[in-house]
Amino acid sequence: MKRLLLFIAVSIFMASAVNAQEEVILLSHKTLVKKAASSDEQILDAKKSAKSSTWSKRGKLYQDVFNQGLEQLTLGMGSTSMKIFYGDPISTTEVDSNNVIVFNYETINYYVEDDKLRGWTRNNPITEKPLEEALKAYQKAVKLTDEEKQLKLQEKLEKNLIDLKDQFKSLGQCNYFFEEYEDALNNFSAILEINQLPIFEGVVDTMMINFSGIVAREVGRTNKDNDMTRKAISYYKQLTELEYGGINTFIQMTRDYYSIGDTLAAIENLKRGLVQYPDSSMLVTLAAQAYYLMHENEAGIEFTNERIEATPMCGEAYYWKALLITNHDNLSQDTIDMSLDLYAKGVEVDPTNAPIWYQAGYVYYAVGANFFEQESYEADPDFRQELIDKGNDNYEKAVFRLEKTYDLTEDDLSIRTETLDLLKRVYYKLYGNEDERYLSTMERIKNL
Repeated sequence: MKRLLLFIAVSIFMASAVNAQEEVILLSHKTLVKKAASSDEQILDAKKSAKSSTWSKRGKLYQDVFNQGLEQLTLGMGSTSMKIFYGDPISTTEVDSNNVIVFNYETINYYVEDDKLRGWTRNNPITEKPLEEALKAYQKAVKLTDEEKQLKLQEKLEKNLIDLKDQFKSLGQCNYFFEEYEDALNNFSAILEINQLPIFEGVVDTMMINFSGIVAREVGRTNKDNDMTRKAISYYKQLTELEYGGINTFIQMTRDYYSIGDTLAAIENLKRGLVQYPDSSMLVTLAAQAYYLMHENEAGIEFTNERIEATPMCGEAYYWKALLITNHDNLSQDTIDMSLDLYAKGVEVDPTNAPIWYQAGYVYYAVGANFFEQESYEADPDFRQELIDKGNDNYEKAVFRLEKTYDLTEDDLSIRTETLDLLKRVYYKLYGNEDERYLSTMERIKNL
């Protein structure tokens, strides 16, 4: 069964913590059916439905309805441990080619993947959404209580409500396994709703906010629903306010903005990230790159100037400013020289930054190649020699920077390949195809 994510929060069942000989009392499905029918009658009775206790008991009942068949189970536990409590299944079914086996019991079916419990389905369920019924019942119980006594009732129900949050979490994970993303989101959101109760005042469940964002994004992606993607962004905004997830939270929000075509909002998001994380070169890169791709050069240059002033040791700011000032046709020599000065400053503050070394080398190569091209059309021998000298000078400057790039990119095959391709051309032009430097470069290319 295809899934895009396995939640890191899936609990792992510890078999060593279970005494197989200990008597285990399991919830009776038949008894719960009778109790649910009785509860339905009570809430239709004018007197009983007006009592807070009627609704509190109904809340606990529907938690039990949900829990039937899951009393001793934890997502992630193995099938052997599962059978300790529930015995052998009536039958088993192999669902697909992803090692998913269904263990079929009378009222419930357990889905086990790679011998780990991942989810379940019900046979003739008592109600489709017992946890929603439980939450509504507790909310009704609080509403029917005198305002000055509501907090006391919540304190009395606190353990039930904590268990209810855990149940919503398990159900959300089960939904996710079956790619029921909207249901998963509703169940994770219910946890955040419970946390709004005064009894949980101050409780912030960053994990559930994060999961809600993840699932909202999946719903948006699957249904091509921009509003749902914006909802995912709203969850991540909460996380940024809590400083949860570091720069990765801002990066994910940026991707979400791009996915709905809002580049300007993506840039503003990155700028907000830089307020919290001013030393992040990654956030600088993503924002400047957006300006570059939109050809918003002036705005991009203004942005990089602000970053250079705020964090003068950020090599990426110099790198992107150099790219932005050259992001148009018909460059003047002054502009090229300015870009080279910026690259020089970039490697001065960040000497291990291979892309800056490479880009500087590439510019010197391109300028040199331009001089050689001019030379090929020039008739005046003196001027031709002048152009050749300028071409050689730029190529020699390119060599140093490209060799430096090569030394810094042992683990980056892409940039290393491009670097050697340029070096091959430079060495050939400067020294010919029998020169040791050219032959050495060809050997390095061969051994990539």
